[in-house]
Amino acid sequence: MEIRINRWVLILVPVGALLNIALNEVNRSLQSPLFLDSILTAVVAALGGAVPGLATALLTQLGMEVVLSFQGAGGTALPFVFCGFATAAIVGGLARKGKFRRGTQLVAAIGAVTLANAVIGAFTATFVFGGITLHDSDYLVTGFRMGGQQLLDSAFWARIPLNLVDKGIAVGVAFLALRFLGPFLSTPASSSRPPS
Repeated sequence: MEIRINRWVLILVPVGALLNIALNEVNRSLQSPLFLDSILTAVVAALGGAVPGLATALLTQLGMEVVLSFQGAGGTALPFVFCGFATAAIVGGLARKGKFRRGTQLVAAIGAVTLANAVIGAFTATFVFGGITLHDSDYLVTGFRMGGQQLLDSAFWARIPLNLVDKGIAVGVAFLALRFLGPFLSTPASSSRPPS
């Protein structure tokens, strides 16, 4: 099996991670309950596959750790790396199988990524941080707790609407990137063969 790496993907991974970090910082400065740290992870996964998407997710979380450590919140980003991994695996897998081309497939992808991130994020928030993650989503978790929900349930239900919007943006941008940039960034298999 021949593995070919598109040179554009090698550029997209670090650039995508940097843009994810920048978007997350802008989002934090606006005090939005969204995350905005996986838009480029989804884009890279759609254009380059799951593995480059996973690399983008890892670089994003490592970079966010560095930035957050200067803000006194170190250790709060890396535990959520599996949320980015889920986004990359789902979007990259669907794109590779050609199941990320129609509107209905976009809706299904948003649903799958939302659910995966809500489950992983809830477990991480509950069992790594005891429910408090120093993110504005903590207010929603507290609201559910005050309504009588258990901590894990609160962490999960608070993340469903947030991830529906947040991952809807990420997966939607990835869908558009694949549609409009995909043909320009892909290298047909025949182009690597010498002429006969």
